[in-house]
Amino acid sequence: MSGKTDRLVRQRFAPGTTTEDLKAYMAPFVATLGYKFNTEDEFVDEVLASELEIMEKTGDVFCPCRIRTGDPKEDAKIVCPCIPFYLEQFAAMRKCWCGLFIRTDVEDGAELIGVIEEPEDGVPVDVPVCRVEDLADGQVRHIKIGKRDIALVRVGEEYFALSNLCRHAYGPLSDGVLDGCYLMCPWHGWRYDVRDGSTDHPDADVRTYEVVMRDGLVMVVVTLH
Repeated sequence: MSGKTDRLVRQRFAPGTTTEDLKAYMAPFVATLGYKFNTEDEFVDEVLASELEIMEKTGDVFCPCRIRTGDPKEDAKIVCPCIPFYLEQFAAMRKCWCGLFIRTDVEDGAELIGVIEEPEDGVPVDVPVCRVEDLADGQVRHIKIGKRDIALVRVGEEYFALSNLCRHAYGPLSDGVLDGCYLMCPWHGWRYDVRDGSTDHPDADVRTYEVVMRDGLVMVVVTLH
């Protein structure tokens, strides 16, 4: 006996999981972010089959076109679907890295397969963050777009996006309470106008982002960098 034992791999999906199971599991989630499976069914099946093979070895459905680091926290960013971790890049590319998922406004996914071009800096891009119906009137949601920490707010039929950090003590505005068009910080009650990020306190206004709605999706406009 060598004394060496094989390390057990903890499976994150049930034994016998199929490509159809993955489709049923992933499709509703990516739809909330403005994506769908590629229109090339054969390509989709091939990618998902590769993910199942990876799962047998590693325990999870890691993206087949990205290299794992061994750091669980970092590698969580490439577990499929990895769209939330690369919102701005994928929005600009109109697909995920391998093309398994494409934006819902793309009609022919075949043209995006195998194309991995980093978007240029300084280019504005509309980033889908949720569906219109996913945010109720008066609700606030915390979203991350790259390094941007944003509070997304719905007031009536309008949507607003502003920096999530209160300029007083950096409280999370997305945990605050909405009073009309004013978002109150949950820590000390500082009030921010969600329409322009202004507050009554001097030199404490926060940044706002343009929000557009298209095809039933709420999109925050950011500049790539």
